[in-house]
Amino acid sequence: MSDDRIDELERRIAHLESRIDGAVAPERIARSANPLTGALHTWRREADDQSLPGTVGYAGYVAARELLWARQIPLAELLSTDWGPAAGILESLGSLPRLALLEALLREGRRTNVELQEALGAIQGETTSGQLYHHLRALQAAGLIQQRRRGEYDLAPQAVIPVLTILAAAMNVAADPPVGPPAATPQPR
Repeated sequence: MSDDRIDELERRIAHLESRIDGAVAPERIARSANPLTGALHTWRREADDQSLPGTVGYAGYVAARELLWARQIPLAELLSTDWGPAAGILESLGSLPRLALLEALLREGRRTNVELQEALGAIQGETTSGQLYHHLRALQAAGLIQQRRRGEYDLAPQAVIPVLTILAAAMNVAADPPVGPPAATPQPR
């Protein structure tokens, strides 16, 4: 089945799920303020009903690419999973030049290596094709971009919403004040 067909089915399922009305009034009010709040209440009820420690999820919609994406992972499953595979993706995203390449692909869509060289040069100054290909290889290895044709790259459709979610979460962590009680400061011995 093609990626476009899967995306269309996911969009249709999400539309049908959004029409299901089983929420109590306060959750309906909360949904109007932020649609994800309704999902949070549902996740909380599911976790309570199943005596689970919680759940983590993310969702997003990118109109220009007709992407609608939602994922939910039970907290117990997330905590018991090997986090090793995530390291390569997080490492790829931990590079300003690679973020610049991803930004160019997200904002402008499919780009040639010449256009990506210009995007890289905008943040690094003079760059070589070797530097560009070093970053492109790392992003490809992480499954974040794909080469459509020789010298032409695009974001991998399945990576768009997850990458944006990681960036949004990182920006929130960087900008938001801490939530909850302060952590205890270790006392010297």
